[in-house]
Amino acid sequence: MNSGGSKKMEREREEQLYRLQADLCRVLAEPTRLKLLSLLGEKPRAVKDLVEATGERQAKISQHLTIMRKLGIVWAQRVGTEVHYSLADPRILEACRITRDVLLQQLRQQANLVAPLVEASGG
Repeated sequence: MNSGGSKKMEREREEQLYRLQADLCRVLAEPTRLKLLSLLGEKPRAVKDLVEATGERQAKISQHLTIMRKLGIVWAQRVGTEVHYSLADPRILEACRITRDVLLQQLRQQANLVAPLVEASGG
């Protein structure tokens, strides 16, 4: 294969990786799923325990877990009559922590920009 064809295949693979990354980000862009990941980061849990910890309906929790399982973010294992979920790769928590840290930094910067304006207006 010539150099041009090889570069084209490399670009196509890179584009595919971007699409998959966007899919992952879309799945993570839901507060309940982030909460579930945080809970599963502590230890594997049964669906009923996740329902209790979140205060959400079981149908909603099961739907979120199914979406994350299909993307390979969590694993499901039947234990007797229960289904227990765990993180497929704990590094996903690090990715979530980094995005949270970036958000907190942005909020601090915004607060620092707004505070002088509020003080100047007498508020």
